[in-house]
Amino acid sequence: MTIRSFDLLQPRSLQEAVEFLHKHGDEARALAGGTTLVIMMKQRALHYPYLVDLQSIQGLDGIKNEADGIRIGALATHRKVETWPEIRRAFPCLAQAFGYIGNVRVRQTATVGGNLAHADYRLDPPPPLLVLGAEVSTLGPQGSRTIALKDFFSGMYETALGPSELIVDVKVPFTRSNSQAVYLRYSTLSANDWPCLGVAAYLAKNENGRCTDLRVALGGLAARPLLIDGLTFTKDQILDRDVIDRLLDLADQQISPFSDLRGTEWYKRRMARLFVKQALEQLSRSESVK
Repeated sequence: MTIRSFDLLQPRSLQEAVEFLHKHGDEARALAGGTTLVIMMKQRALHYPYLVDLQSIQGLDGIKNEADGIRIGALATHRKVETWPEIRRAFPCLAQAFGYIGNVRVRQTATVGGNLAHADYRLDPPPPLLVLGAEVSTLGPQGSRTIALKDFFSGMYETALGPSELIVDVKVPFTRSNSQAVYLRYSTLSANDWPCLGVAAYLAKNENGRCTDLRVALGGLAARPLLIDGLTFTKDQILDRDVIDRLLDLADQQISPFSDLRGTEWYKRRMARLFVKQALEQLSRSESVK
C-alpha cells in the first residue's frame, strides 16, 4: 500500500521546525527516523498533509560528554547509542537496551527522540533511562524546557510534549561510585519482537554494602513505562529476602498488565516478579561497580 501524498518541509533550524509545526497544527507531524510513522502512513492508519523533516537540521544527532553526564541528541540513532564507547563504558545497560531493538537495519535508522516521543509502553530504552535519572530537553512555541523522564510519559502513546514541541536531546547523568544498573528483557516471541516485559534496576551501596539508593523501572506492564514508587524503605538495608519480597509486592501493586499474544495478565505478573527478583539479586551480588 502506498502513502497518500504529503508535503515534506525541510527546516534549517529547530526553531524553524517548531514554527512549521505550529503553523500547520494537527495537519503536521515531525519526521525523525520514520521507522514507525512511515509504516503507519503506508498502512493508512495515519495521514498528515505535512511532514517536518528533522534530518535536515544539522547537529541533532550528536553524542557528547559533559562534566556531569552524557547528552544524546534527539536524532542519534539506536545503533549509534548502542555502539558509542563512552555510553558502553558509563552506562552498559543502556547500550544493551538500545541493542535489543528490532534488528540492526532498524537501529541504523530509528532515533532516540522518535523512540521516546512515540511513547510505546513496550519500548526497551525507557526503563534503564528512568533508573539512571535521565531528563529530556525540548523546544516549543513557548520556549525551551527540561522534563525529568519520570514525568515525561503520561499514558499509552502520550507524553508531556505540548503542541508543536520537539525533543532536542536526552541527558543521562553519571552515576555515583559503588553503583550499578542492569536491564533484563523477556520476549515470548522472536528476539526481534516487542518484549513481553523489561526490567531495569539501579543500586548504590555504601562502604558497608548497604543500600543508599535503589530504583526499579518496568516496561510493558502498564500504559506507560513505570518507575516504581515507595522504595525509600530500602535505604540502609541489605537486599535480603524480606526486603526483596516487600519490593516485589510493591511493584505488583503498581503494575497493570493486560493480556495479549505475548502473555496473559497472570503470566505477566508472574514474570514481572521473577525478573525483578533476578535483577535485584544480580545487583546485590555485585561486589562493586564504579
